[in-house]
Formats: sequence, C-alpha cells, structure tokens
Amino acid sequence: MTKFAGKYRIESNRWQYWDYSAPGSYFITICIDKHRCILGKVHHDKMEYSDFGLIVKNELKELTTYHPRISKTIYQVMPNHLHFLITLGDYNFNNGLMDNDGTNGNNNDGRDGDGRHVDKIHEFHLPPNPTNEQIEQYRKQRRQMIIPKICGKFQMLTSKHINQLRQTPGTKNWQANYHDHVVRNNGEYQRIKNYIINNPKKWDEDKFRITE
Repeated sequence: MTKFAGKYRIESNRWQYWDYSAPGSYFITICIDKHRCILGKVHHDKMEYSDFGLIVKNELKELTTYHPRISKTIYQVMPNHLHFLITLGDYNFNNGLMDNDGTNGNNNDGRDGDGRHVDKIHEFHLPPNPTNEQIEQYRKQRRQMIIPKICGKFQMLTSKHINQLRQTPGTKNWQANYHDHVVRNNGEYQRIKNYIINNPKKWDEDKFRITE
C-alpha cells in the first residue's frame, strides 16, 4: 500500500496467471460503487447494519453453500465495503453442504453449486513467457475459476436483493472489480483474520473510508 495524492492507494496483489481454483486461502475486498456508505455505520467501534447491510451480511453467511470445496469463511461488512477470507480445500474436498447433483437444495435466485466442472481448471498451465493468445485463453479460463465465480455470484445476488428492496432494478451497487490476495502462510492468515475481525475499530483510519 502506497500513498498517492495524500490518500492510500491499494495495490493489486493478484498473482499473474494464478489458478484461482487452487487449494488455499484468499483474502477478498469488494467495495460499494463510488464508495457510498449504504451498508450501515460504525458506532462505538461496532458495525450497525442498514437494511442493505443485512442483505450483504446474510449472504456472506451463505458463501459455504456456493461450492463444495469451500471449507470456511471469515467476513466483516463495513459501511461501504466488505472483507472476507475464504478457504478452498483440496480438489477432492467436499464440505457436505451440497446434494449429489451439485446443488445445495435451494435453487432460488441462482444460488446453486455453480458446477463441479471448474475443478478441472487446475490442469491448465501457462509457460513462463506466454503468448497473447495463451494470455487471452487464461483470462477466459479465469472467469470459470472458483474464486471469481464466487465473487460474481455474491455481487449479483446481493445487488439484486438490494435493488428489489429499494425498487431500483438494474442499478449498479458494487464496483466492477475487486481486490484479492492469495494468502501465503498461516502467519499471514492469522494477521488477515485479526484485521478483518477488528476492522470496525479502525474505521476512522480505514483506507476505504470515502463518502460522496
């Protein structure tokens, strides 16, 4: 993280050509469009959720039902963004929350298994100096990897429910992209976990604390 024009700027930690279906833990940050504080407010170091914030919080509780390889999640909703730490088990891991057909028994709103076929993505590798064609192939493959599909589904479902509540169909609620970081080791995992849990206490100095 570096300072730019007096403000902290988040630098991408996305590993180039990384397999985002690979076992491991991933730290994800997703921001509300234009950093609007629509998800609630921080009062006395605790998050007080708006109706929109409750939608987001309740959907975060459902993340483990998105795919059978999700073993655990840790999350925190903030006024204009959220953090979650998600762990994918080995390729044969099954969290037992899904039926044999790859769904969790609830097909409403598109919340289903999203396809066990994505587990085959790890067979795709790029050489050290890939061609433009190989890079484009990777980008297409990446959209089918587990972590991007989880983020896309989460943004789609929460935005849909927020727009239903305020009767604004089609309104953009999330920034198009998100920040991800591949967790390297257990020490880093614990530091990120503590950062997420204690984030409301740091709201006054939060680098995402931007309002319209």
